[in-house]
Amino acid sequence: MSWRALVVVAHPDDIEFGCAGTVARWVSEGAEVTYCVVTDGSTGTQDRALMGEPLARLRREESERAAAVVGVSELSWLGYQDGYVEYDLGLRRDIARVFRRYRPHRFVVSDPGSTFEDRFINHPDHRAVGQASLDVTLTAGTTPGHFPELLEEGLEPWRGLREVWIAGPETNPVAVDISEFVEAKIEALLCHRSQVGEDAEGISERIRQWTSEQGAAHGLAHAETFQVIAQGPGFHPEEQLEDTGADLARAPQDPRAAGMKPQE
Repeated sequence: MSWRALVVVAHPDDIEFGCAGTVARWVSEGAEVTYCVVTDGSTGTQDRALMGEPLARLRREESERAAAVVGVSELSWLGYQDGYVEYDLGLRRDIARVFRRYRPHRFVVSDPGSTFEDRFINHPDHRAVGQASLDVTLTAGTTPGHFPELLEEGLEPWRGLREVWIAGPETNPVAVDISEFVEAKIEALLCHRSQVGEDAEGISERIRQWTSEQGAAHGLAHAETFQVIAQGPGFHPEEQLEDTGADLARAPQDPRAAGMKPQE
């Protein structure tokens, strides 16, 4: 039986910047990966003639092409307006609906931090979506009393979660070796031409440099890094009965497993 991963992000290109190399690796290892994009991407341009519905359509097409590059065919769109996401109970319910539907063993979410060192401020959509996604693992995704209307939709709580992976621009303790998949990451990112522009050579070189820097601290040619959480109130190892055939956590794990290396 294959294992499942769900990646929830705010914007259509967040996955390609943050974790497409890791997704490509997981797919190659037999995982079923689903993407959930919360916003429509409709405001991500300086071109006033393009912004709005035309851009939303274009970015959806770009995302579908990018997902196909790394072997992902299942995309869920929540349709929130780009730049207007607020963390409320409706957002938590909508993400919980997707979580219950796709029943992930690994759940990849955005870092909800407000700032990253002294470099830049995190996008408000990222903060809202990241925090709501984390909270789903403790409440609405795993507990029947939260949003009972989801039960009426036939969506039972999912208590087989093994790991939460938090993706962000900072160097984090767990590195995934994407040396064999960095070119797939770049190809997927270049599908988002509305965002990265026409300088394919320049963006490709920057991604290679960035993933090389991420990997260097872990003895890898190229890496993406994550904070990985595998214990706590949102995890229910006694109910994790499925044999996925993958090295998924039931308790705190050695992060060197499955292509991961710890930060020294």
